[in-house]
Amino acid sequence: MSQFDFSRLYAHYPAIIAMMPEIFTSHQFILRLAQAQQTLYVEALYAYRTNTHGEQPAPFRIVHRELARGLAQSNLVKHIGEADSVDIFGRPNRCALWGKGSSLPLRIH
Repeated sequence: MSQFDFSRLYAHYPAIIAMMPEIFTSHQFILRLAQAQQTLYVEALYAYRTNTHGEQPAPFRIVHRELARGLAQSNLVKHIGEADSVDIFGRPNRCALWGKGSSLPLRIH
């Protein structure tokens, strides 16, 4: 059972996606969502404040994974590949690349 009702954040996905460029990363989307819905975002993080990944508390990892999963399960965008990106802590890594619109290629690698 989820410790936070993510449908409260998912409800804002259409408006956030409308603000995004045609192609964007999960990191870009999550940052825009966090900026626009700060209270809900903080509530989600707080709900997972004691959950760990390994030995360390990992609320950002858990919440961001769920927010990206919600994006993948929506019919609002298409997963088109992976991209090098920088996470919310400034660490370089890879994340999902998303596209809007029907003229997108099926996959970008």
